[in-house]
Amino acid sequence: MKPATEISCDIPSRYLPLAIYHSLPATGHSLLTGGGATMEIFWRHADYASWMQEHGLVRFEDFMGLNQGVVVRRRQNGSRSVTCLRIGSVTAYLKREFRIAYKEKFRNWWDGFGAVGKSLREWRMLRRVRQAGFLAPLPLACGQRGSQAFLLTAELEDCLPLDKYLQGASPRELHRLTARLGCWLARFHAAGLAHPDLYSWHIHVRVTDQEIAVLDLARAWQGESIPWRERIRELAVLALSLPAEQWLDRDCRDFLQHYLLTVGHSPLDLPHSPFATRYSAVAVPCLWLWQAVRREVEYFQSTVVKKWQRRQPSQEHDLFQTA
Repeated sequence: MKPATEISCDIPSRYLPLAIYHSLPATGHSLLTGGGATMEIFWRHADYASWMQEHGLVRFEDFMGLNQGVVVRRRQNGSRSVTCLRIGSVTAYLKREFRIAYKEKFRNWWDGFGAVGKSLREWRMLRRVRQAGFLAPLPLACGQRGSQAFLLTAELEDCLPLDKYLQGASPRELHRLTARLGCWLARFHAAGLAHPDLYSWHIHVRVTDQEIAVLDLARAWQGESIPWRERIRELAVLALSLPAEQWLDRDCRDFLQHYLLTVGHSPLDLPHSPFATRYSAVAVPCLWLWQAVRREVEYFQSTVVKKWQRRQPSQEHDLFQTA
């Protein structure tokens, strides 16, 4: 393979998947592509390029071979890992894929991201989410060479996972957060963004102002509109992963009510809705959505959760990550 050379981001490369190319910024970032049969992509944030160079993070091998930090998640087969790093004054998370399966590349290609791994797909979605005005980790660098890839993101400051934040929240804070969370998710879906892994630990809350952040977008996608079937599934995933002691049924109903108020219309108003003939126009949309979410939660509890409980405690956050 020929040495990687730097190219301008406004010039397409035949080694660069089209979906990845169109997600690149116009200026201010560097991109490296390989020159052989093996595809190589290497990107880093321009504002952090000198910082990476000072700490020896210059080449693709430097990121893949980094042996410092604390491993916070690892697949049993060793194909993926997540490491928390403290490099200088920056705390970051390094996600590495040591073996990208062909089915993973095919799935991402089918979804329009090109024949890439989870790292480059998440890198693109992080940029899209941030461009849409939502709080998400800042991508610092990413790359892929053949069947190996990595993604380096900065840590979210002053943020706690939603499930942990609820444990110390007062009733007043919980009421405010319920309304904010419902409005946030409605705006997230209205922007055409979907997050199949919308668990409570993938939603963080900034303790200073209750600003909501989202992370772990390895399976997220964006479309013109999000179908209600997908919305209900994500609502059920979120409800199932929240602690029942702090998140009661009335909190869930308030959350769904704020979600529908922000959306501006109900599932009953949608064309070709299978529920339009079963419910009158006077029916409360929140009741329908509540019942639909409850049915989806019961399905998850009877199928997926049993498989989840058989896993080791250290792997509990890999729920639904079956790839």
